[in-house]
Amino acid sequence: MFRMLARLILFISLACTGISSVYAAEDAVFIKRKDVQEFIQMMVKKHHFKKEDLVALFTKVKVRPQVMQQIKKPLEKHPWHTYQTLFVSEWRIEHGVKFWKKYEAALRKAEETYGVPASIIVATIGVETKYGERTGDYRVMDSLSNIAFSDSKRAPYFRNELEQFLLLAREEHIDPMTVTGSYAGAIGQPQFMPSSYRYYAVNFSGSGKTDLMHDEIDVIGSIANYYKKHGWKTNQPVAVQASVIGDRFSYWMRNNSTTQSFSFDELAKYGVVPKHKIKSTDESLKVKVIELDSRYSKEYWLGFHNFGVIKRYNASDLYAMAVYQLSTYINALRERNG
Repeated sequence: MFRMLARLILFISLACTGISSVYAAEDAVFIKRKDVQEFIQMMVKKHHFKKEDLVALFTKVKVRPQVMQQIKKPLEKHPWHTYQTLFVSEWRIEHGVKFWKKYEAALRKAEETYGVPASIIVATIGVETKYGERTGDYRVMDSLSNIAFSDSKRAPYFRNELEQFLLLAREEHIDPMTVTGSYAGAIGQPQFMPSSYRYYAVNFSGSGKTDLMHDEIDVIGSIANYYKKHGWKTNQPVAVQASVIGDRFSYWMRNNSTTQSFSFDELAKYGVVPKHKIKSTDESLKVKVIELDSRYSKEYWLGFHNFGVIKRYNASDLYAMAVYQLSTYINALRERNG
């Protein structure tokens, strides 16, 4: 009986040792790669990191197949009506009004300082993280490394973001293995990529430390600063829904790109006209045509300069439209509530 028990204990011990070895081997995958070793050498030479510290760091990086799966299937590949249902919801509208009420003083200050409407700032936080509720539970070091050293076309971009992340961690005295974020490595309530965190985050609260994870006032100021630095034009429109009259627009679509900008007079020749009057003092405004897939038909909008500024946050028309529409609904509900 005792011999059998001893053998069982020995078997379990050996099995556990084997499992530990497997995980240790998984942890060491990245440090064995030539491209990772070259990246480490670059960081040592360019930014004076200690090689042994980076070797120890990359030894802890784990392979995350789910990261690569998600980067290939972003939500922006869904049709507009699906995307709209997810991000322009009653919950996000109602909680946007509550968030605005709670941080009204900071939002007013951000408007005055950067010229970006409070409604756009609030809606951005609502779309990105549901007002801080979902900031991501992936280790940023894992996410960035998995994409940076993959065969993805965007690998060079993510290698740069990994470089920026290590610099950010050093500047802010943060252990890089403790920072969590999205599957793409976006950090905090505004979901800033590391380069954006370094260049656009501001200590708006005056606490002495810029914190986009926990300090909502810093988050508000940083988003406003980001939009301002990317060219936000104060008191200028974002988008307006358009009507398409006749069949001349089909001809126009075959011969023009929706990435081009056109005057209202040019578009009117092809039956594209705004549904509502534009509130602007700039008579030379040009717009881009935005085509969205509604549930049963196409939906057309005209995007102004500020629509393009929102796209600097995320290059998708769906994203920018979600932020814009959420902002208008939040603003309308807030006004109705007095």
